[in-house]
Amino acid sequence: MKTHLEKADASHPTRHRFRLRRPASAADFELRVRDWRVFYRVEGREVRVVLIGRKRGNVLRVDGQRFTL
Repeated sequence: MKTHLEKADASHPTRHRFRLRRPASAADFELRVRDWRVFYRVEGREVRVVLIGRKRGNVLRVDGQRFTL
């Protein structure tokens, strides 16, 4: 996460880091690291991580609970 969000431009899209296609109230961007999903916002020069979850198949789980963004 540190490499993708802190040391690089977090708002610049890459294969694993991109802007969400559907608008979400919680986050603007998603970072994929293996089966982990990190949802975050970029506010000026600051990156705010909003949610971290694990995705298996079509199910995203945050704290063991099914989550829909």
